[in-house]
Amino acid sequence: MPLYEYQCPICWTHAEAIRSYARRDASPICPGCRSYDLAMDRLVSAPAFTPSSWGDSKWAGKYDKGLGVTLQSKAHREQVMKSRGLVEDTAYDQQTRLDKSVSAQGDHDRTVKRYEHNLREARGDKGLAIANTFPATD
Repeated sequence: MPLYEYQCPICWTHAEAIRSYARRDASPICPGCRSYDLAMDRLVSAPAFTPSSWGDSKWAGKYDKGLGVTLQSKAHREQVMKSRGLVEDTAYDQQTRLDKSVSAQGDHDRTVKRYEHNLREARGDKGLAIANTFPATD
């Protein structure tokens, strides 16, 4: 929704309101004098400047928050990443890490079950249950 600016004709206080286009002429109550008698005047204001909205041909990039740089092309992104010693994280790499994490979680769950079983077998002796769950290796 657009932001509209209004000015009170009595105390000259400025106000802003976010309204739909259909309600743009519905005047808000003046925050300065709280006047109900006169409607606030809607002001004509310039839209916010964005290079792409005015057709600035020099602007052709996209700001990358992660790199903190406005990138002009994919090649420029690769160059910036290489200069900073960064490597592209592909969907394959992400899936591989996820698979390893799931596998490690499964190993952990099996170890916990084995410990609980050994604790029941040892009749509550935690030291014996730990020794049986994690046997010493030489």
